[in-house]
Amino acid sequence: MLDEKLLTYDIEGNKAHVCMLAKQKILSKQEAAEILAALSSLQKKAESGQFKLDCSLEDVHMNVETAVTAVTPHGKKMHTARSRNDQVSLDTRMYMRDAINELSAALMQLQHSLSQLSKNDCPFPTYTHFQVAQPASVSFWAHAHWHGIERDLQRLSQLYERVNCNPLGSGAVAGTTWNIDRDYTSKVLGFSGPTANPMDTVGNRGELEAELLSAICLAMVHASKVAEDIILLSNKRLIMLPDEYSTGSSMMPQKKNPDPLELIRGRAARVLGLYVSAITVMKGLPSGYSKDSQETKYYVMQGVDTSLAAFSMLAKILPKLKFNEDKIIEELEEGYSCATELADLLAAKGVPFRKAHEITGGIVKGCIAKKKYLSVLSATEVSRLAGVPIPQKELGEATSIDKVARFAAKYKIPASSAYSSALKQREKLLEDAHSLLEKEVKAITG
Repeated sequence: MLDEKLLTYDIEGNKAHVCMLAKQKILSKQEAAEILAALSSLQKKAESGQFKLDCSLEDVHMNVETAVTAVTPHGKKMHTARSRNDQVSLDTRMYMRDAINELSAALMQLQHSLSQLSKNDCPFPTYTHFQVAQPASVSFWAHAHWHGIERDLQRLSQLYERVNCNPLGSGAVAGTTWNIDRDYTSKVLGFSGPTANPMDTVGNRGELEAELLSAICLAMVHASKVAEDIILLSNKRLIMLPDEYSTGSSMMPQKKNPDPLELIRGRAARVLGLYVSAITVMKGLPSGYSKDSQETKYYVMQGVDTSLAAFSMLAKILPKLKFNEDKIIEELEEGYSCATELADLLAAKGVPFRKAHEITGGIVKGCIAKKKYLSVLSATEVSRLAGVPIPQKELGEATSIDKVARFAAKYKIPASSAYSSALKQREKLLEDAHSLLEKEVKAITG
């Protein structure tokens, strides 16, 4: 039952709501104290796994209310000034806040793994159209993927602000006539403030879920791209996969298959499907609440669980990759990866770049025909073809595939994500709000 994931949030939300009802004198202190004592007892059972939801009671909200009412008849007053529409929105937002924080932490761990990998000073090939382009370094490759994940963290951080608004008080669709205090429930639940319009709040259930799935989807695409790079380059024997994250064949003894990486690649497609499902549900709904939006709860929970597992797996694989430097050098040499730098050298010596490009193309063709690499060319030979004098030292630097020092100086992975402090602050604010709520509960229960 999906609502199991919402149980602790529902209990927490009920506590805040009851404290507010007592503060506004909608419930007497005695009534509130009995309800809160029952909720606290239920919370302990839920946290220890002793309380299981009864599917015959429809949802998590009715399960909690029924359990509380079994302890005190005042439990029937707990739902005053509230609808299950704003209640499920509350639970889902609280779930998504924690999910965003958990996803952010997992992505930062993935960044840390890329940072560890970037300490490798091995040359590395870059590709366009999956043909050898220019020489770079392992650090440069890791740096590129690190920044893709940094944008994922940026999206999650921005989304958190939209999720972190309190829907309690929206009621079924048009608010409530009770004299409630939405700022109070916002404070004790760690929200930045109440949502602005009740119809928008309950009628757009699924919007934030779809947006979270969109952010997850892009992060999974980035993870899939890393996985695809490793799969392709391991097939070229440039990267060697760790044994513990590879599988053999049931028939072919020589096989070392990148199954975990292929599953990461496949799970990105699953998350994309979940996002499309969520946004498709929303596009057919009128204003106000419709039951269709309940489906988005399944989509977002599946997306979170799927992506967390993928990020965790990739973070474990990356530091264990081995790079075959000899094969990488061979790949770069056979791909004539320094041709661009050679053309730039000729242009720097006064040859118009278009002409330098043409001359270098001819040099490469000649090398292919003679089965030799650019790195063995003599300055005399290149000077004759270019029509300008080329010093041997400069030619050697241009045609050397070892550009590691240049990339190491320019493309360093930051010590930590720019969103690391934001994550810590969000977690601290939620902890403080939880402590404040428990303090309010104790003030009523004595």
